[in-house]
This record gives sequence, structure tokens and C-alpha cells, in this order.
Amino acid sequence: MTVFEADWICPVSSPPIPNGCLVVENEKIRSLPARHGGSDAAGAGSHRIAFPGCAIIPGFVNAHAHLELTILRGLLEDLPFTTWISRLTRTKYEQLTRDQMLLSARLGAAEMLAAGVTCVGEVMDDATGWEAMREFGLQGIAYQETFGPADAQMPEALAALQKKVATYRRDDTETRRIGVSPHAPYTVSAKLYQAVNDYAQREDLPLATHAAESLEEGLLIRHGSGPFAERLRERGIPVAPQGCSPIAYLHRLGLLRDATMLIHAVDLEDSDFDLLRRARPAIAHCPKSNAKLAHGIARIAEMKKAGLPIALGSDSVASNNVVDMFEEMRSAIFQQRGRTQRLDALDAEAVFRMATLGGAECLGLADYLGSLEAGKRADFAVVDLNDPAVQPVYDPIGAMVYSASRRNIRATYLAGCEVKIDAADILRDCVSVARKLRPAR
Repeated sequence: MTVFEADWICPVSSPPIPNGCLVVENEKIRSLPARHGGSDAAGAGSHRIAFPGCAIIPGFVNAHAHLELTILRGLLEDLPFTTWISRLTRTKYEQLTRDQMLLSARLGAAEMLAAGVTCVGEVMDDATGWEAMREFGLQGIAYQETFGPADAQMPEALAALQKKVATYRRDDTETRRIGVSPHAPYTVSAKLYQAVNDYAQREDLPLATHAAESLEEGLLIRHGSGPFAERLRERGIPVAPQGCSPIAYLHRLGLLRDATMLIHAVDLEDSDFDLLRRARPAIAHCPKSNAKLAHGIARIAEMKKAGLPIALGSDSVASNNVVDMFEEMRSAIFQQRGRTQRLDALDAEAVFRMATLGGAECLGLADYLGSLEAGKRADFAVVDLNDPAVQPVYDPIGAMVYSASRRNIRATYLAGCEVKIDAADILRDCVSVARKLRPAR
């Protein structure tokens, strides 16, 4: 049994505890007594680890990431979205081997843990993210992608997806699971969307899809126009305007349900909120990525008012550059307040929950992680509040949300054990790969 002591214990599911303890036994949280009662609660002879001037928080839940794309950080800067997508795809398939993609995913996993992230919603193409999650101990859902914009591609795409899921699912645990991800409306036909949705429901698989992300996607769905439509027609794939929003389109296909996670959900119409309120899909909000790619600001204040479950995600570092959940929390608050001109649009407590327990809820893992509660996994991060940039601390949640950064993560724990990663070899090999990807000047 180990007792972790800190100036603040922040369970998320209940108010912060000053001068508290986190008692861990057999990889799980046993109790959260106040420090003066810690000795009696934990029992004589317990091992004690003290973190003076620190806060212990649940490990962050990064609800949307692409670990395999870490190697592309900084390579695709300042490009229009359709150009960015096409260059990313060409680089991935034409210039990178699977071993290099795995190396990329391993670097991404190491970065997550260093940033206090212990659970991810990973969207992957070739299972490299799943392998990295298992190697480094990250919990979460690994959503296997599928693509196929032409109706005729549906049978082959579905069969390939089912084969992959059957293989990877053998290694499922209660807190690390396989899901499915029909990629996006511009890469997945209506027939494939429906087939994957049916398959997910039969097999009880979580489903995630990029949806309502960009203006270009909206043009495709509403009007059958824009760059995505042009590229599909160039490939001989017919495009018909749907005459509705991307959210309404997914509703027609049956994908709006509580086991679905919508990634981004920026391009919403007022009428979409009735559909969302009834179906209650989860929302993976990626404020920094949305802003960097010039997609706009998601209507999170309205989603919150509608009672939707909302999580925070970093997206890939190819569109964000750094995994820092403190930055994501700040960006989410500032964007909503700037957009609505209302202070109550989003606050520190709500966004901190989105980055922890809210993320676990969206991934279907809230019974096991996301908050510091007796019986849950002892996955947590230690945040150093001694930094002059964070002091003084009147309220630990506000101090962390508005002032802290990933540099303030002092330690990350998985199942009660501190994570110690020497990423020097991974980094050296990634730099070698990056030299070959760097465009000639």
C-alpha cells in the first residue's frame, strides 16, 4: 500500500481536498483521506511519497489523437485544409514504412505520458497506435479507421475492417479497447457508413468519426461542391448534394447515437441541436487544431447547454504541434468567451472535467478512470504548483487551467506506478526519418 501526499488532491468528481492523501493498493485507489487522517486510513507501515507544493489530479484523457502522425509535426505548416490532407496522405503512404509509423506512434505515446495523459482516444490506420498504447501502458480506445468514398468499395473495406478488429480485439481489456472509425464524409460513402455502423452495433464496438469539421466538408454535403467534391469527381466517383448539414446527414444514416463520438463538430446549424439533444452522441472538441487549420470555433457553450457529453482532444501534432492539455483547456475557455462575449460560456471547473472525467465518459470508460475515486485505476498526474508562473494558488483548478503547462507535470502514474521513459533512442530514430521527409530548399 502506498500513500501519496500533496498540497491538493483534485478528484474532479468532488471538490479539491487541501493537504490530502491518495491511498493506492493493488493498482487501484483505495481512499482519499485528509492528511491528518491518512495514517489511520492507510494502515501502519504504508509507504509514503510526498509531493509538497503539488496537486495530484486524474491522468488527462486526450479524447482524440493520432499517435502514428507524430513524425509529421511541423512538416505541413500553413496549408489549406484540402492540400494539408492530401499531402499528409501521400507522405504517410508513399514515404513512410510501417516500422517508421510505429516509431512515430511510440514517440507520440511517450509525449502523451510526459504531458500527464494516461488515456487516449486514438484514431489509427494500421494498428501502430494500438501497439504503442499497449507498449507504454496508455489506456483508452483505439479506433480502427476505414476508408472508401465509392459505394463499390464498401464490401472490401468492411471485410478488411472486420479482419483487423477481430485480430486486435484479442488484446482488449476493460480499459483498453478497440473501436471503429469510418473516417469522414469526404472519404466514406453512405453505404460504408451504414455498414460500419451496423457492424459496430452488432459487435458492441465504440464508433468515432470526423464530422462537421470544415467549410470544405460542408460544401460537399450541402451542395455537392467545393474541393472535396471536385477531387471525388476526378476519381470518377459521383457526388450528389445532400441538401443538409453534415450532422443531419449522419443522422439520416443512423450514426447519431450515444455510442458514437463526433470529432470536431464545428460546422453546426441551429437545427442540428435538436438532433444532437435527442441522440446525445459524444463530442471530441479539439480547440487548438480547429483554430490552427482555420476551421472555426465549435459551439461548445450551446452543446454544453444541450447536455451533450464533451471531451477535449489534441488531434494529431501534425495539426497542433504539441500535446498540452492545459493549453487545450485555456483555448477552449478563451474561444468560447470570445465567441459568445459571455464569461459563463465555459469556466475552469467545467473544462477541467472535460479533460478528465468528461473524456472518460465520452470513451465509455468512466467506471474505471477519469477521476480519483475509490475502486478506480490509480492513473494520475502530479502537477508542480511551485512554478512562479503558477503562484500564488488561491484555487488549484483555476491555477492549473489558467496558468500551468505540460512543463509543470512532475510525474505521471499508471496503476500506481510512476512512468519512467527514456525516449532518447526513439527521438534519435525519429530525427533520422524526419531528415528524409524534409523538403529540399
